[in-house]
Amino acid sequence: MNPTRSVLARGAAVAFFAAIGATLPQMVDAQTNALVGTWNLVPEKSTGPARYKSMTMKIGGAGDMVDAEGVDASGKPVKQNYTVTADGKPHPITSIPDVDTATWTRYSDTNTSYQYNKGKNIMVLGARSVTPDGKTMTLREQVYDRNGKQLGTSIMVFDNPNVQVASVAPAQAAAAAQAAPAGPTADEKAGATALEADNADAAIAAFTAALEKKEKGSDAHYDYVMRAVAHGKKNDFAKALADFDEALKLKGDDADARFRRGAMRFGQKDYKGVVEDMSVVLKADEKNGPAYRMRGFSYNMLDQRTEGAADNDKACELNKDLCP
Repeated sequence: MNPTRSVLARGAAVAFFAAIGATLPQMVDAQTNALVGTWNLVPEKSTGPARYKSMTMKIGGAGDMVDAEGVDASGKPVKQNYTVTADGKPHPITSIPDVDTATWTRYSDTNTSYQYNKGKNIMVLGARSVTPDGKTMTLREQVYDRNGKQLGTSIMVFDNPNVQVASVAPAQAAAAAQAAPAGPTADEKAGATALEADNADAAIAAFTAALEKKEKGSDAHYDYVMRAVAHGKKNDFAKALADFDEALKLKGDDADARFRRGAMRFGQKDYKGVVEDMSVVLKADEKNGPAYRMRGFSYNMLDQRTEGAADNDKACELNKDLCP
């Protein structure tokens, strides 16, 4: 790169960093996940107080658009339609009876917790998880009355009929069907709560404890990713990137973790690293405009102008706000 181009590139970098900085957290979170699809309740696999006799749940968007239809435990038809905003804050919801706000927290591409309230009263505390093969979704809910008394714990198992799981030995298949994930551990919940409160030190301590204890139900991949996020909040990017590296050793094809690491690499001007990570992201999600934009910018900084122009054009096509 000649000196003049280098100066222009640095100027462009400053402008782009300024433009992207305000939206980068949203970009990091706006990834597709294994929740997308059609899910049918399997009553014979579900336990605890029955909330529904039947239910079909269609999840679209990036795992944030939910349309559900079925019959509740009393035989009444149920129809729900809502948007999940997984930012750990309460949002109005009108389609679920006896509930007026919902709070969702996204732990990873397969794990989300939620809380339904009626006014200040908690009505439901739940956790939603998807098995690694994408075949089974489990909702674990603690249900309360308006006086705060726990009515029971429901475990609702849903099946995605469109996912074909590779055949395995009968004994293995039986074990897989019965092995429902235990959900976030106490340390993982504490870490998530600390992150929501913007307490990075407490989050780091909690996720470190989760990694050291290795309790049943814990998810080391998730723990590394969330601890990396906490390190990032403290601008300790070396430790954050080290944790992302460990997470991706466990699950190298996780587009969400790749995007998060790539975005952090982008901030550190590791343009080769950005190209590496965003290429994996775009293989999984070819409509990810921010990934195209960051990879395109990185290609340009690496003096690969043809590739950069193509990526920037694609980003602009997908989202006019990302046009150079």
